[in-house]
Amino acid sequence: MNVESNALPIRKLDADDMPLLMELEAAAWAGPLRASEATIRRRLALGHTMLGAIDGDALAGTLCFTETSQDPLVRADFPTNFDAFASLPRSEPVHSLYAYNLCVRPSHRGGNTAIRLLKEMEHHGRRLGARWLIGDGRCSAYAGSSGDEDDDDQVRSDPRFRATIDRWNETGIRPPLEKIIRDPLLRLHYRVYDCEFLYVMPDFFPQDAASGGFRVISAKDLKK
Repeated sequence: MNVESNALPIRKLDADDMPLLMELEAAAWAGPLRASEATIRRRLALGHTMLGAIDGDALAGTLCFTETSQDPLVRADFPTNFDAFASLPRSEPVHSLYAYNLCVRPSHRGGNTAIRLLKEMEHHGRRLGARWLIGDGRCSAYAGSSGDEDDDDQVRSDPRFRATIDRWNETGIRPPLEKIIRDPLLRLHYRVYDCEFLYVMPDFFPQDAASGGFRVISAKDLKK
């Protein structure tokens, strides 16, 4: 596969692409983080959008999101866990895009696949008149990746970052940006997505042991 190609086509995926989606899930995620075929079909039935970067007969990456009328700045209304976040039915008027799965094949990481998918989602949101692009960021530096052969993040535990997340969760006070982006995945989100960080969500994805179950919610304001 050509990892650095700028010409990989991006298109909307549907149920007919299920074999490609399942193969990418197996290639890109550790077992506890993978979505089942039933879960993906349920999300499609809810009206979710799944974009795929196509490289030959395989997916280089996907970006999955739902279009929602929710206002993400109303913390009390924000989904309390990943299943709720990734299970919202499409609703109108479209105020926000909630992105719950940016998945890039390991052989394509370090290239431009993730950036191109994010830009396509941004263009999509602007066409709809949406205000916010929202993502849930893994923070693997909290506990460190497991080191399993199917865990490709390979992020070491950072005690200072862990203390930052624990304090944020306890007090509700957002820490300075430089403390949040000590985590390499959140730093990547910030640099390529030009986002801000809204909340830290405890027990958002308990299966994600590297992140201690936490996710950090990011936002990009399309009106700026």
